[in-house]
Amino acid sequence: MNRGNPGRAVVLAGCLLAAGCFGASRPPSPLRGYRVLIENHDSLSDYLARALARKGFTVRRRVKGGSPPTAALVTFTFRELAEPPTVWLNARLADTRSGAIVAAVSGPLDALGSSAATRAQSLADSFAAHLQGHDVPP
Repeated sequence: MNRGNPGRAVVLAGCLLAAGCFGASRPPSPLRGYRVLIENHDSLSDYLARALARKGFTVRRRVKGGSPPTAALVTFTFRELAEPPTVWLNARLADTRSGAIVAAVSGPLDALGSSAATRAQSLADSFAAHLQGHDVPP
């Protein structure tokens, strides 16, 4: 390096520092490497399976032994007793071996959309947001 140009060294050091910050690794997503198991065949489950597949998830519709880590979809609703009552749609992805919840999404049913297709897309978008900054699972 040219000792007569200290500004150049400062710029180079700044660039290396910035590259290190942008390239810093993030903690791995809890969904990385998981297959998603959706066994139900109701309209929400069918739309959600398609929406997750479009987001890059590998979706299975039935149990298959000896497969890579798999997270089963569990959905349920909950009604608050407050006035006015709010119905929440809850979706959980649980590891099929340990039962641990690897991702969870909840939202007021009305806010997720008026049809099963729009609700499924909202859920898929939320699950994919868990992966922001991470690779989509294989």
